Amino acid sequence: MQPAQRLIIGFASLGHFLHHVLTGLFLTLAVILEGIWQRPYAEIIALWTLGAAMIGVGAPLAGWLADRFGHARMMVVFFLGLGLASIIAGLVSNAADMGLALALLGGFGAIYHPVALAWVSMTAPPDARGRLMGVLGIAGSIGVACAAVIAGGLAAIAGWRMAMILPGIVTIIAGLALLFCLLTGRVAASNHQPGQDAPQAAAAEAARIPWGVLIVLAITFMLGSVSYTAYSTALPKWLSDMLLLDSAQAAQLGVIVGATMLMGSAGQLIGGRLADRMPMKALYVATFMIKLPLMALAAWLGGPWALLVAVVIGFMFDFAAPVENLLLARYSSGKRRGLAFGLKFAMGFVAAPLGVNLVAWAYSDAAGGAPALFLTLAVLGLVMLAAAMALPRDAGARAAPQAVPA
Repeated sequence: MQPAQRLIIGFASLGHFLHHVLTGLFLTLAVILEGIWQRPYAEIIALWTLGAAMIGVGAPLAGWLADRFGHARMMVVFFLGLGLASIIAGLVSNAADMGLALALLGGFGAIYHPVALAWVSMTAPPDARGRLMGVLGIAGSIGVACAAVIAGGLAAIAGWRMAMILPGIVTIIAGLALLFCLLTGRVAASNHQPGQDAPQAAAAEAARIPWGVLIVLAITFMLGSVSYTAYSTALPKWLSDMLLLDSAQAAQLGVIVGATMLMGSAGQLIGGRLADRMPMKALYVATFMIKLPLMALAAWLGGPWALLVAVVIGFMFDFAAPVENLLLARYSSGKRRGLAFGLKFAMGFVAAPLGVNLVAWAYSDAAGGAPALFLTLAVLGLVMLAAAMALPRDAGARAAPQAVPA
């Protein structure tokens, strides 16, 4: 890779890590603020509602702005804005101001996924895009795993305010470093790759997502978001039931769930590497074919075997992520790729609450718990499998999407 490409991967990976850390800090700090502010936990955690909504609602706009003004420039805005919002959240003195600060945090957090994924897909070496998408995924997974540790550790050492302020300062420093690279020419403001001629750029700009492919990917994006949200939401409850853990073993359950998710996250790197070498349609279809029987099996499993199945299911969810992103990059216009990724994450945001409600329904007295949940997820998997099989045969072609000026 060229030095500029290495810098882009580095900043994009760091951004994914910091995105998940800063948007996850409050989830742990809410427990601490419950005692400090003498307010119910339900009231405090609800302050994150608008911020969480902004992450999804703001994604299409962030992608569109990146397509118009440059993905690297928007990443500078992401780092500086996210860091500033986190610092503001650490300085507020009441719940109302915290809600506004968290809304600002979510608004700047919305920039990362549509902008960084488009940025990397347009500038990474064609034969390494999948692998590098996997690297970004791993960085995000580490951020998710570290958020609670960073929040709890800093709060214990320096107080809850510093738990928001210090990560914010680090994020601003990252933004200033990227700005320096832009101003000195180490990273290009546009997404034009060296050696790309005008006809290539024109062809990429003229490309559009075929309607049939758009419909297929919309189905798998939406149902995939429902399935993953339902699976990850129910995972602690399911494993605690299967492993016969009680409330006194909450710490042990947390370690088990965290380790399960981290082991599964390795699928992103492997899926990305294979996507560079194999037809993407075949890989995408395979993820649904593997998950389908596992979901059905999970409905009836108990004991330690459930833990093994949980790791494999999580692995396949993460395995599919870089393949899915590369499919979207392949069938989207370079000129509108940020918007395409923004719409994808907006669809996921709309669909995710359905997954939470699916878990609530499954564990109601009328449904019966895990069997109802996993059998429903198996049915959704069957629908996604049928949709994925309808993708064009050339979905796995090695031709890579070209970069165009932003």
